[in-house]
Amino acid sequence: MGKRSTRDPRTFVWSSLAAKAQSVAEIEAKLSARGVEPDVAAAAVAEAVGLGFLDDRELAGQLARGFHARGYGRRRAAQTLGRRGIPLSLATRTLDDVYCDVDETALARRALGHRVVESDPDRRRAVAFLLRRGFSSPAAWSAVRSPRPP
Repeated sequence: MGKRSTRDPRTFVWSSLAAKAQSVAEIEAKLSARGVEPDVAAAAVAEAVGLGFLDDRELAGQLARGFHARGYGRRRAAQTLGRRGIPLSLATRTLDDVYCDVDETALARRALGHRVVESDPDRRRAVAFLLRRGFSSPAAWSAVRSPRPP
């Protein structure tokens, strides 16, 4: 059996959420790792959800909008939402809303900034950079091959 927490689970949840916005799954995992009984953990999570301090929909929106604003592709945002424990259906709806009108190639082109992409090695490095930022391979190659404004 895991170690037992001497700290009140509610206090732990509030403190944890005060430090960083988290998903329900993240808080549940932390409570479980602390050895909190499932029914006690569920009550603490339900209270935080009921008070609006724990909101997967809001967190998903914040994360997706942040990734979009910083020039990351949808795939990178999706990976992060999944890693943060956001349910797949909620993550998909949120990403559809945030990235609905986005021209992925144009976003990838902006993400390249002033990178030089004149030679084949430059192009391969630029595509690898864009793939790491969460762009699809077709969008990355299209962005690298398309003329960029001066």
